[in-house]
Parts: sequence; structure tokens; C-alpha cells
Amino acid sequence: QSQRALELVREASQRLEVSCWIARWNLPSPGPSTIVDEDSASHRRTGRTGLALGVFAALTIAADGLLLKLAFASGASAAVAVIYKYAASSSTMVLFLAGAHMRDRLVPNGKGQVPFLPMPSWLGAKYILVSAVLNVFLEMCYALGFFFTTSANVLAFASLAPVWAALMSWPALKTIPPRRTLVACVFALAGSVVIGLGFGLGGPTDASQTETYRTYRALGLSFAVCTGISAAAGLTLIQKASIRAPETNMLIAHGLGSALAGAAGFALLTSPIFHPLGTPLYPGLAATGYLVACGVVCSALGISALTLACRFIPATEVSLLLQIEGILGPLSTFLALGEVPSVYTLGGGALVIFVVAVHEALAFLEEMRASRLPLQENSAAVRDSLGELPGLLLV
Repeated sequence: QSQRALELVREASQRLEVSCWIARWNLPSPGPSTIVDEDSASHRRTGRTGLALGVFAALTIAADGLLLKLAFASGASAAVAVIYKYAASSSTMVLFLAGAHMRDRLVPNGKGQVPFLPMPSWLGAKYILVSAVLNVFLEMCYALGFFFTTSANVLAFASLAPVWAALMSWPALKTIPPRRTLVACVFALAGSVVIGLGFGLGGPTDASQTETYRTYRALGLSFAVCTGISAAAGLTLIQKASIRAPETNMLIAHGLGSALAGAAGFALLTSPIFHPLGTPLYPGLAATGYLVACGVVCSALGISALTLACRFIPATEVSLLLQIEGILGPLSTFLALGEVPSVYTLGGGALVIFVVAVHEALAFLEEMRASRLPLQENSAAVRDSLGELPGLLLV
């Protein structure tokens, strides 16, 4: 009994000491069976990392449409824009991945550490290949959508990605998204519908231009819808790969997809819709600068951050963060090019931004409540240990 009493005294003093440090320095609360719950602290760190990467990706990708529009206004055709943009993106990814590979070879990894660019397994290679193909569809549809229609229209349908991602996560990941995410997806869909209500407004009054206008609008609608679906599929596939083949670096898939998209751009040169006759292959210094910046910053860095974010937070939450693009994209093109967004775009975009803000606020509050729960359990365990001491000492 005396041995048991000593153990309880030691355990209670440790818990009280740790609780004092938690109260003083606001440290992560320990769990009921350990002094410090490393898993809980690690979960919060990865959540903050994923949120930071997602916000960075949203801001850089929001500038993508503006740079493309500026390149088109400077004389670049759709085919030339695809070639230049994804040539710059794939070159940046090659340099980045080559540097990561050299770092893995020159800097030895510690015990239990995984190299940044390990050799993928057969399963990982399959995920890389499928993801690269999805990246081709995503990148092509996204770039061409801005050529055939307005930024607001492209981003309206691209913002449906969280809805598709939530639906795909059930069969693909065998996980049910949180209720707050599903509710947010519904409101995000409503905001996208509001933006899309203005899709068919306007048009030329000349009957000879009506057919061309309808063709461009149909192509713009098709590319915009495919952008949202392929983005959701790509995000879900990345997260599934992180579960089934966690050693696989999916940034390889992004680099390969960008290279394939750039190669596909040469096929577009044969179509007068994507590359009108007489349009030069070199669009000029200004357009080239816009496209290179678009490929390096928005595609290589932005999509890389998006890919890494999916390893830390769910694909549905990453897709919701990208809804910021739905209002920043049209706003930037309005300020730079005078592309006036409709009342539907302003109303729907405001709804989407509000939904994102509320969703992330609820996630933060849920995380704070979860961090306080272990401390409450720890305090109860201390009281139980101290309450058991008098009886043992009397015996």
C-alpha cells in the first residue's frame, strides 16, 4: 500500500507541475495517460501548416486569371499562352525537384526521417501518372476558360470544386466530411449558382457575330465546368495517395502534368479557334513576361502549395479556401482591365467569402475546444489521485 501511495504522490506532483507550466505558458495540454500529448500538438501544427499553405495557394492562384487576361490582351493566343505558361511551370518544377533530390543525396536524413523526394513505389508511380493526367485536364481547362469567357464565369463554376470533392471523398477515401463542411459546401454551391445566373447575359447585337459568340460561350462553359470537376478529383486523389502511398511526393505529378500540358499546347496550334491564322508564335515581351510569371508563381509555386496543403488538411477544406479566388479574381481583372463583374458576381462572391470565413472560424473554435479537453481530463485525474491518497496512507 505504501508503494502505491508513493506512486500516486509522484504521479500527482508530475501532473500538477505540468498543469502549472500549461497555465503559465499556454502549452499544449497533456492527455490523461501521458505527460505531454505529442500527437495533439503535432495535429495542431500540421493544421496550421495546411491552412497557411492553402491561403498562399489561394492568393497566388487568384492572380493566375489576371495574368492570363493581361497576356491575351497583349496579343497571345490561347495555344501560345498554354505553351509558354506550362513550359515555365514545368521548368520551375524540374529545378525545384532536382534541388530536392540533390539535397536528399548530400544531406543525410536522421533516423526515422523520410527523404523529401524518395523513390516512389509501384503504387505511388500509378498515383503520380493518374494525377499528372488530371493535371493536364485541369491546367488546360483553366487556361482556356479565361480565353473564351470572363474571369467571373470561369471562377463561378470552378468554385464548385468543394462540392465535387465532398462527394468524391465518400467513395474514394471512405470518410464522411464534418457537418460544417457539408453545410459550407451547400452555401458555396448557392453562391456559385448566383454568380452563374449572369453567365448568359449580354452578347453582340450583330447577327453575324452571334454564332461565334455562342461558340465561345459554350467552350468557356465547358472548360469552366471541367475545371471544377478535375480540381476536386485531383485534390481527392492526392489525399488518397498520402494515405495509401505516403512516401510518394505528388509534386512530381504536378511537374509532369505541366510538361504534358505544355506539349498539348502545340496540338492547339493547328486549330484557328485556339490560334488564329497569322498570329505570331512570339507574342511580345509583355505577354511573355505575364505568362512566365503566371507559370512560375501561380502554377509552379501556387499549385505546389496546394498539393502540400492536401497532406495536412482535408481536400474539402482546401477547396473551400480556394473560394477566395472567386471574388479576388474578378476584382483584380476589374481593377486592371476594366472587366466589370455583374451584380450576380458581387452577390455570389460575397456569399462565398462569408461561407469560407465562417467555416474556418468554426474549425478554429473546434480546435480550441479540443485542446482544452485534455487539460480538463488531466485536472480530474489529479483530483482523483489526491483523493485516493488519505485512505491508502491510513491503511
